[in-house]
Amino acid sequence: MMFCIFGMVKRFWRMISRRNNIIIITFAAIVFAALLVWWLTDDHYPSDIAIRLPGMDNRPKPEPRSDSVVIGEFFDTLNNFDEYVSGSWPRFRGEWFDNICRDTTPLAESWDPSGPPVVWKVTLGEGYAGPAVFNGRVYLMDYNERRKADMLRCFSLKSGTELWRRWYNVDIKRNHGYSRTIPAVTDKYLVTIGPRSHVMCLDPVSGDLKWTIDMEKDYEIPGKVKGRITPDFYSGQCPLIDDNVAVLAPGGKALMIGVDCETGNILWKTPNPDTLRMSHTSIMPMVIHGKKMYVYNAIGGVCGVSAEGEDKGKLLWQTTQWSPATVAASPLLLRNNEIAVFGSYGAGGAKIRISFNGSDYSASVIESHKAMEGISSDQQTPIITGDYIWSVLPENAGPLKRQLVSYHLSDLRQTVWTSGKDNRYGRGLGPYIVKGDKLFLLDDDANLFFFKLEGPSASLIARYVITDGIEAWGPMAIAGNYLIMRDSKNLVCLFIGKNGLS
Repeated sequence: MMFCIFGMVKRFWRMISRRNNIIIITFAAIVFAALLVWWLTDDHYPSDIAIRLPGMDNRPKPEPRSDSVVIGEFFDTLNNFDEYVSGSWPRFRGEWFDNICRDTTPLAESWDPSGPPVVWKVTLGEGYAGPAVFNGRVYLMDYNERRKADMLRCFSLKSGTELWRRWYNVDIKRNHGYSRTIPAVTDKYLVTIGPRSHVMCLDPVSGDLKWTIDMEKDYEIPGKVKGRITPDFYSGQCPLIDDNVAVLAPGGKALMIGVDCETGNILWKTPNPDTLRMSHTSIMPMVIHGKKMYVYNAIGGVCGVSAEGEDKGKLLWQTTQWSPATVAASPLLLRNNEIAVFGSYGAGGAKIRISFNGSDYSASVIESHKAMEGISSDQQTPIITGDYIWSVLPENAGPLKRQLVSYHLSDLRQTVWTSGKDNRYGRGLGPYIVKGDKLFLLDDDANLFFFKLEGPSASLIARYVITDGIEAWGPMAIAGNYLIMRDSKNLVCLFIGKNGLS
């Protein structure tokens, strides 16, 4: 009986609570609606406050923001050249376009635990641009965030003293750093490409400006996505000087152009019928079927342009069968008139065969693979030594990710040697370079690994911590006794010669 009475009371209070809740919610809704009507229909501002409209303060109207850039406008002379030392690394991938230093300066076999001696160190703007070295001078494209300026900086190879800088204002936003390219230099000319595809040609000693080109303005096709010039993350294309001609690949209105280094006159233009776009790769001179040509992996396809004779600048062949969305590693010449190409973000690689019937060239992809299936590279261009090709595989390469690996030139799918799962290098994005039978490799954190190459395999000799840096992705250079490397904000020169640092 008591349980029945208790249950009746409990149900009664639940009913009362529900009714109260409904009454409270209904009342609150009525009050809110009344307040809203009052707010919308009345004037709640004091009578002496006036609404301010644009122009009432008599300020001058702001001028429209100009996107014009006066390329190479400013020049600073900083110090006198101190002393010449031998050694040359005149462009992207060195004198022979293979990332191998071939000079005869003897290399030390080992160093103490701290690594090769640091000769000098320079602070840079954030970026990944690598150095070019010629006649005792080091040239580097940099970006000064405070001045909002692209800067070509010239240093002494021996001391790191900054000699001069040529710069110009260009307001760009940080996008994984700023600068990415490597100058090209000869005894007479120095050519650079800035992050927004601005080109300068200078005297390499005095820094005097000869001419400039704004590839964005001159070659963009307005209103077309394929007509854009500068790729995402800014320009990564490094300029080429070939027989006193600057060879550039703007895309858009011209697939490729040849510019007289002395006058700035356009000597030839290659049509761009499929509107191939500028990528982060660079133009690679190759001899295929006995014909010298400029090979370029653009966004949208791969092409070969005549580099000699009366048809210089003519589009010889093109294929759109290989067309990853992003490409950074440049093409490599294999054997049998075949080239290797690479794509980023898991795209992997491919082998392209160039055919010639006596009058016309053609190209076809004869093998392709994803990053997990064969040689690939997200950023750095692999190196060929003899019969083997070397790479550090990217993050998306499966079990072999971030390992140093080698493949035989005849088979880009099957590894011949790997560094092993316990020996991985950063995110697989750092640079590597060869001198003699030694290979230097940087991981993302600027740890320097020193290997001895023995045919298809490599033996790790030592590992050194050079800087406490990050994103050490800029290509290295070897010139004489010196190895020049960088992290995202520091340029460092190491003495690697056998005969000791004086």
